[in-house]
This record gives sequence, C-alpha cells and structure tokens, in this order.
Amino acid sequence: MQIKKILNKVINEFNNDPPNIDNTGNIEGQKKYLNIMEKSYFLTLKNCIKILPKKNSNICELGAFLGIVSKSLKYLGHNVIACDIPYFFDKDEIKKYFDKSAIKSLSFNLRNYQIPIPQNSQDLVIACEILEHLNFNPLPVFKEINRILKIGGFLYIATPNADSFIKKIMYLIFGRQPSFKTNQFFEQLNSSQNMVVGLHWREYSHSEIKEMIAPFGFELISKEFSYDIGTNHGGLLIALLKKFIFALPGCKPNQILIFKKLKNSKTKLYINSDS
Repeated sequence: MQIKKILNKVINEFNNDPPNIDNTGNIEGQKKYLNIMEKSYFLTLKNCIKILPKKNSNICELGAFLGIVSKSLKYLGHNVIACDIPYFFDKDEIKKYFDKSAIKSLSFNLRNYQIPIPQNSQDLVIACEILEHLNFNPLPVFKEINRILKIGGFLYIATPNADSFIKKIMYLIFGRQPSFKTNQFFEQLNSSQNMVVGLHWREYSHSEIKEMIAPFGFELISKEFSYDIGTNHGGLLIALLKKFIFALPGCKPNQILIFKKLKNSKTKLYINSDS
C-alpha cells in the first residue's frame, strides 16, 4: 500500500537524521514516541487520503511535532503547512528540517487565538492529540479553524475518548481525571523534562466536542473509536492486556471525529485580551 510505503520512508528519514525538536537532546525519547504513535500516524493518513483523494490539496497540521504526518502527506502529493508552538518550531534547525521536504512550517501558540494562515485557503485542518492539551477556552480556536478552511473543507480531530468505560472506572478507583499527577506540574516546568505540553488538562466525549464545534458552521460527518495509540507501550504483557481490555465494547480510549465546514462562522465571541 502506498500510504504504508510513504510512512515507512518518512520514519526512516527521521531515524537516520533526527532533529532536536523537543529541545532536550533526548533523540531516543523522540524515537520511542514515534514508535508509540506509528499506528496512529497510519490511521490518520488513511483517513485523510480517503476524504481528500485528489492531490494538491491544501492541508494544515496543528501540533505537527515530529512532522511525520505532514511529511507523509507532502510525499503523497499535497501542499502542507506544519504548525506547532514556538518552543518546538521556532528554531532554524526545525525550519530547515521541513524545508528539505518543501513544507512550510509555522510557529505560534493557539492560546493567542490566531492562526497565521489566509482565510478560506485550506482543504483540511488536522488536529491530532491537541484538544486535550489546551488549558484555555478552545472555542476561539474552532472559530479560527473555520476561518482558514474553505467551505466544504474538513477538520480532522483525534483525541482521547472521555466516554471510555475504562477511563470512568479508573476515575472511580483513583479519583483523578484526566491523566496526570500533581508532581507532573513540577516536571512540566523543568527544562530537562519533555513535559512542555505533555499534560492532558481536559478530555472530552464525542458529544461534547460536537457541541463545541458545530455552532461554528461545522457538521460532524464521521466518528470512529480506536485503541491504536499506546497499546504497544509498556512491554509485551501490558500491550496484550491493553489490547484485550480496550477492544471490549465501550472501552476504546481514543476517538476520531471528522467535521465538514458548511459555512463561514458568524458566531461572535468575547475574548479578553488581558487573559
């Protein structure tokens, strides 16, 4: 399959010449993360090509991080903009890393509620493993995504599934949600740790995400639940146990939601510039 072949090519390119994206110098940690996310990358690429079968589509990936999805889509014939926070992308090394593949890279923070891309210019916006990391009101972000998408364009979201029965059981047992301990607040502010955006501040059900996004001119056209992220992490026995438990009805921990932009958003939002 072409997608698998391209993905393997991009992964090999990364492993042979890995950039220091996370600023820690922990290249092996980046490779480990890539291995954990490989199945998710493949699923994302397969779904994106399905909704955009023609080449030369304009695609923006928010939270591109290691750039695996962005580079793969470029090699599959699309025009790609890879975006992430300045901590990761505001370095000459990273800009050159994407330049080699003729990919435009942008560094900005969604907290500022501005995406520096022209309006009605994108056919697809990808936001994988982004929503759960936002520790601020995400509604203006959805309005911005609507602004840069063409009418008929798509928003692809992959995020943890807060409706997973296993997550609810874990909450009852351990009394914490979504998925971090208080000591990780300290790790996040430690420059030697790769925890800049590692915390899940809020996980959502698919109905909550729909309620937040639909008012901005979107229609939910597809939802899918999976367990492709992280099931091969933690050793063979743990991996097998995860696959068995997460395969049970109502227990899949991850979700993929695809929205279609039907119209430009006219929803007005008050944004306090001092917040």
